[in-house]
Amino acid sequence: MKEILFKVQNSVVVSDSSVPCLIMRHVGFLDGAEIRYCLNKGLELMIEKRKEYGRIAWLVDLREGDAVAEADLQWIAADWNARLLEAGICYVAFVLSEDDYAFSSVSAESYQGFSEEEVGDQVINRNFQNEESAKAWLREVLSN
Repeated sequence: MKEILFKVQNSVVVSDSSVPCLIMRHVGFLDGAEIRYCLNKGLELMIEKRKEYGRIAWLVDLREGDAVAEADLQWIAADWNARLLEAGICYVAFVLSEDDYAFSSVSAESYQGFSEEEVGDQVINRNFQNEESAKAWLREVLSN
């Protein structure tokens, strides 16, 4: 079952109990405050849903997203990741544009580099071209 949990600008966070995961579909540009709000709210909701599902993951669909400032990427890698891990959540799937040079794809790769510097391999990130393959991977890792 899919359920819309909240929206900010053109971005939405949806719960998908079939995985289970929360999906952030990011469209266009969000400033730093909006990004932090979305991620903090998403983490709060993941913690709630984890109680219901047992395990949960975060799926970010950036195919229609825009660039994220480096300072915000560093905040996500250092601050948000630490709280994600503290909550017992470690799997993050990205759905990226097929264009390797799309701003959102570059931002995701930068985040993954910062994340590795901050928390090593504790947050496990994978990139996909569509939500279906991302969900299939998340189902597999969450079932182990």
